[in-house]
Amino acid sequence: MVLQQWREEGSLYAVIDAAADPSLVAHFYELGGNDAYPLFAGTDFSAQAEHGPWLLPTPSQAFVEAHPTLSGFYCRSRASKEIMQRHWQSLNSAIHDGEAVWFRYADHRIFLPMLTAMTQGERDALLGPCEQLMIEGRCITKSQDFIWVPASETPWFHIREHQLAGLYDESRHADILRRHFWQRMEKVMRAHPNPKPVILYTLQQANRDGLVEDVREGVIAGALALQADFTLDSIRAPLMLTDDEFMQVAHWLGKHTDLIGTH
Repeated sequence: MVLQQWREEGSLYAVIDAAADPSLVAHFYELGGNDAYPLFAGTDFSAQAEHGPWLLPTPSQAFVEAHPTLSGFYCRSRASKEIMQRHWQSLNSAIHDGEAVWFRYADHRIFLPMLTAMTQGERDALLGPCEQLMIEGRCITKSQDFIWVPASETPWFHIREHQLAGLYDESRHADILRRHFWQRMEKVMRAHPNPKPVILYTLQQANRDGLVEDVREGVIAGALALQADFTLDSIRAPLMLTDDEFMQVAHWLGKHTDLIGTH
């Protein structure tokens, strides 16, 4: 068994999501573990340390047998516990669209699809001092020639759009946009009789046509505005569209006149 081999080498760690399974840390101690460390401790997330990610060094054989898969992942590393702590703490936040965001690496439902979509270079940087990860029965291996250099400042890891492809859900995206539009263009949202289905329908069409980012958001907002008897220009300032983006929005809506009538 791979995990047993890593444990016998003295190189086995577990990173777990205590929010998903609050019993794991206690079970780690009950089965002979020591020095579990909350990775939110001493960071901006310290108030949520108990319910955040935890590093479990050298889990016992009994723990591994009881939890061959777990809410998180196992990793193989010859690095010290302190180095492992610092590395995974440096990933509590990541950069997405120029902003620092919470990186839910301990949630295997999010982390595995992202790992799968990453380039080998991105995976190497993410693994850092770890040679391998075992997540949901899948082994992720770092390149043998990769030389890890610890980050000098945080956040340092960039979350790219291609990494999120496996997580994308149109209905969820539509709900996020609806909340966003209520914040940015409340008058349009109040005037529209039923914005929710229009947002989803227009998002689906925009995705089929390959629109992305601000232009995609703009055509959805534009459809809502026109259906609610506002001018298309009324969305430019709230969404901070550039002249080029606004022209693309107007051109696309001009080709999709079915979106202008109230749905």
